[in-house]
Amino acid sequence: MNLDELLKSAINDPSRRSIFLQTLIRSDIFVICRNPVKPDKNQHGVRLELVTVRNTEGEVFVPFFTSHKSMQRFVRRYAECYRMNCLRFFDLIQDTSVVLNPNSYGKEFSSKEIRAILKAAKNLHIKAISYNEFETLTYREPKEDFTMLTKTASKFFSTQPNVDRAFLVEMQKGNEKPHLLIVVDMLGNTRKLFVALARYLDTNHQKESHLYFLSYEQALAKKAVRGRTPFYRRNTKRYFQR
Repeated sequence: MNLDELLKSAINDPSRRSIFLQTLIRSDIFVICRNPVKPDKNQHGVRLELVTVRNTEGEVFVPFFTSHKSMQRFVRRYAECYRMNCLRFFDLIQDTSVVLNPNSYGKEFSSKEIRAILKAAKNLHIKAISYNEFETLTYREPKEDFTMLTKTASKFFSTQPNVDRAFLVEMQKGNEKPHLLIVVDMLGNTRKLFVALARYLDTNHQKESHLYFLSYEQALAKKAVRGRTPFYRRNTKRYFQR
């Protein structure tokens, strides 16, 4: 079920709203820009001027869209746009109300709701990176020496019988600042493992400000580590493999 279908389902069935929200913040959305988006070399990001809209009550909001098609239905003409992760968008616009798919089936998010979502995402260690961004991300071996990080992570993984391998790569989107990505080949609950791993690294290693975790099951993860050597590999077989 894609994001548009999940949105329709959540509108009709309140029990689906949590699933929709969890999917939304991990997905890419589209925003309308007044001018073409340009790289911001000093900030390692991009510069964009978002379009705002005033509703019939005089309230100003920023529109955003589940797809390029949804955006075109709204503007009905050519418009500059930018595709970005929804959680990253919420972080950028957190003091302003936004409306998803205005003039259609959609949802309004107040600034209070947005800050609550950002706080929940932070507590759950959900990073502003979308699984759909693999088309625009590049990967390489880390330029710096992260031996202490990999040794600390390996010590943690050695206590986890459901982890087979782990990789460390550097990823970069466009001109943005590079991030470190740990890809874990494992079985079981990834969120539970990643939360425990983040806490372990925070306690036993100098915190990396741009460190992300991803399951090897994701297409993005397979692309990132293709042909690379894992920094951790489990030495013993699982009981049912003996």
